[in-house]
Amino acid sequence: MMKFIEFDSEKCDECFKCLRACPTKAISFTKHNRSIINDLCIKCGICQMQCKTGALTIHLDLETVQNQVKTGKKTAVSLAPSFAGAFKMNHPNQMAFALKKLGFDIIEETARGAEIVSEEYETYIDKSGCKNIITSCCPSTNTLIEHKYSQAIPSVIPVVSPMIAHGFDIKDRHGSETFVVFIGPCLAKKAEAISYTNSIDAVITFKELEKWFQTASITLDKMPISDFDTPTTSRGKAYPIGGSLWKQDLKTRISTHYAHINVNGIEACTEFLKGVSNGEISGFCAELNICQGSCINGPDMPESAPSLYKRIELISEYVDHTQKKSENQPQISDPFSVNKDLLRHTFSSKVVSFPQIDEGQISEILLEMGKYTKQDQLDCGACGYSSCYEKAIAVSRGHSDIHLCMALLRRKAEGMQSTIFETSPNAICILDENMRILEVNPSFNRLFNATKIKLLHWPVSALIDHQIIQDIKDATETRISKKITLDAIDRTFFANIMRLFEGKHYIGIFTDITEVEKKRQELERVKQETLLTCQEVIDHQMQVAQEIASLLGETTAETKLGLNKLKSLVLSDGGTYE
Repeated sequence: MMKFIEFDSEKCDECFKCLRACPTKAISFTKHNRSIINDLCIKCGICQMQCKTGALTIHLDLETVQNQVKTGKKTAVSLAPSFAGAFKMNHPNQMAFALKKLGFDIIEETARGAEIVSEEYETYIDKSGCKNIITSCCPSTNTLIEHKYSQAIPSVIPVVSPMIAHGFDIKDRHGSETFVVFIGPCLAKKAEAISYTNSIDAVITFKELEKWFQTASITLDKMPISDFDTPTTSRGKAYPIGGSLWKQDLKTRISTHYAHINVNGIEACTEFLKGVSNGEISGFCAELNICQGSCINGPDMPESAPSLYKRIELISEYVDHTQKKSENQPQISDPFSVNKDLLRHTFSSKVVSFPQIDEGQISEILLEMGKYTKQDQLDCGACGYSSCYEKAIAVSRGHSDIHLCMALLRRKAEGMQSTIFETSPNAICILDENMRILEVNPSFNRLFNATKIKLLHWPVSALIDHQIIQDIKDATETRISKKITLDAIDRTFFANIMRLFEGKHYIGIFTDITEVEKKRQELERVKQETLLTCQEVIDHQMQVAQEIASLLGETTAETKLGLNKLKSLVLSDGGTYE
């Protein structure tokens, strides 16, 4: 099964915002991996909206669509009505001209498909005997029901979404060979499109369209005005703000058994579906939308889109203008000829089955997380799960890691490691991939930051001007250890620089050996002076010895001469006695 969201682990900062927002907990955070659990993902794209680091990216069809346009094949656009509030324009019909300029042959609004679906809703509601009715226009809601609230499936109207209906309608009118592209703010439409044949061939989001306009040098608010190729109704255009059924006449014109309500946002949708699933509520006809604010607040709005309430204002003005033109008539001039069988869709349970929960294993996991008592289970939700018990279940399924618990990490941070960092006499700094300071300990401040200024994001080279900083980035080894001298502060250090997480972070540990180095140098000086003195003494002693030897030599020679004379005298013939 194709993944529509990719997870770049290198960009993830482990804030868990995406997991907290995910209604089905379809994101796996383990020690060495971050990924989307495709079998649980409902393709709502809300995780991407929460991610500020760009770690989550959606599947893109833009290049495919551009290639189709270049080939000259007949192409048609089904444009989501929310465009009227999403882009900067002086008039909504500037969009029709801009899309023609990109090369599309047929430009229509998905509002036509929405009107087709609304008529099907009316027919179904009039005949339905269900306790509650749920509209089927939001694909993420439909997937959520199939994956998690299968008891509510009988309440879902078995009709395709406006996008799919419009795709069938376009191919019915313009030929099955027409390449139909849906353009809107919804990620789920990408997954929905491939679930049907002969309807929508590709989906690009508003953000993708914005990029295309930029590369094509198209400025929307400077474009001329051009009509869409098919007129639409105000009811169809009101879908992005929860207008699939007229609230004011649902009871009187269609059925007196149901009260129409709009349910927007994950929490509201899940709360309503729980009520339907357990039989607590009845008598509601509910239009459910996963996105808070309905489709006008889809996950892939343009970067330049105005604020939510400005978008609501703009789309409301667009709908009101259409009402004045059509006088609230639901029918449009070009009659619908789509085969009714194509508009039917059967929803079925797709609940993912997991092994039965082993309470003994869950208890062991909770203990390893430091949850010894019920009071230890803070249920803070920081990890992305609503309770420590739910987190332990995710760990047992391999979707989470024991150590990715905020309370556990905090205790560790406040424990021995933190104590060592704070009290170490060594200067320690933690650096980012660009060698900018993320954190320093007190000893680092004492040695390198006498003025006590804030060092966050400072280049470490501004404080430690030494080649070793560049050497570690270029080295094949993960650590460099060497003695360095910093003339600017007249100190000597034994430096250890380490590369962590494949160069994503660095840590520097600097041991001040200035005093030791001075003592070593002083000892070296004393040694040299001692050696010099010894050499002088040796030389003097040799000189004395040589002088003594010379004197002894002269004395010995004179003595020898005298003794030889004495010997000669004794041995002479004269002076003998008889």
